[in-house]
Amino acid sequence: MIKRRVLLYYLCIFLLLFGCADPKILERISLAVLIGYDVESADKVTATVALRSVNQELQSIVSIASQTDETSKGTRIKASLDSTKKIVAGQARVILLGSKLAEAGITQALHTTKMNSEMSSGLYFAIVDGEAGPLIERKYENISDIGQHIFYLLEHNIEEQYTVSSTLHETVRDSYSPFIDLALPLIVQDEDDVHISGLAIFNGDKMVGKLVGNEPFYVVLVKEKYNAGSIQVIIPGAPLKKLSNDIPDQLAIAIDSIFSNRKVKLVNKDTPEFELDIKVEGRVLEIHSSITTEDFNVMEILEKEVEKEFKKEIDKIIKKTQELNSDILGFGEVYKANVGTKNVDKKKWKELYPKIKVNANITVELLRNGVFD
Repeated sequence: MIKRRVLLYYLCIFLLLFGCADPKILERISLAVLIGYDVESADKVTATVALRSVNQELQSIVSIASQTDETSKGTRIKASLDSTKKIVAGQARVILLGSKLAEAGITQALHTTKMNSEMSSGLYFAIVDGEAGPLIERKYENISDIGQHIFYLLEHNIEEQYTVSSTLHETVRDSYSPFIDLALPLIVQDEDDVHISGLAIFNGDKMVGKLVGNEPFYVVLVKEKYNAGSIQVIIPGAPLKKLSNDIPDQLAIAIDSIFSNRKVKLVNKDTPEFELDIKVEGRVLEIHSSITTEDFNVMEILEKEVEKEFKKEIDKIIKKTQELNSDILGFGEVYKANVGTKNVDKKKWKELYPKIKVNANITVELLRNGVFD
């Protein structure tokens, strides 16, 4: 008798907990895996969504839906009216924002995403160099699932530290900080391919410029530690000309297995002035065949020239961000930690950042093994 009562007790709890749950049978739903937002007009936004669903034969199908309305929720309602299945946003892995929307301000897009309880804090944000809609809608010869492709593209490059991490949590955190500006991966559609072309940089919630080529490498180098990075740099061949007549004027050197440490110190709060110390270790992966890396003197010259190149690029990026008043490198956080929030606020830091002085000190140590052509 007692066992029956216990069994009945647990059965009632089970029914209370799960009896009213919303069953999401896979054949009856469409999973939004990629969402793109573009500005349609002054008061309207267009949402383009890559949807994954399962047909009656249990085959996975990717379809695209696009709607325009005053709010992102309105576009979702319109998309649902056109669909035979319930659209579920909980599996969204990436949100793309068109560059015009980013230039107008991304606060509303971030707020809407953050307020949606279905959205994971681990989804990625990225900016499209152009419009997000056409990039998602395009039929690609070698890309069968654009949502999955862009997710893995971002995940891989973030893990390899080729670009900055841009999860919803990180993006919202930085957007609310008065002492750091956003930098988000910049994605471009190039004929029949999609790739990361650089970084979109922000002043407040508005995109004000971009960094391309190798520039994102130096942003990561300044902001955080490298664990296993890689880069190709071009250094002048003149310092090595005495070793061989075959050395070109411009010498390409590929470096991998890059490990780095960085330290930022405020040395003058009035200027303000910072000391930026970066130590880099890496392996020479590839270099011109006329270079003998077994020679200690050769390696010393290479290290000095790479140090100069790194410093030149870092100084250039700092200057560019100052011109755009976009502190994506986080010097404001260091300044606030030293002087206290009573002595600096967002407005004051925006006045100070274009005037700050940064002394970048780079030390490079290169290992001698690798592949040579």
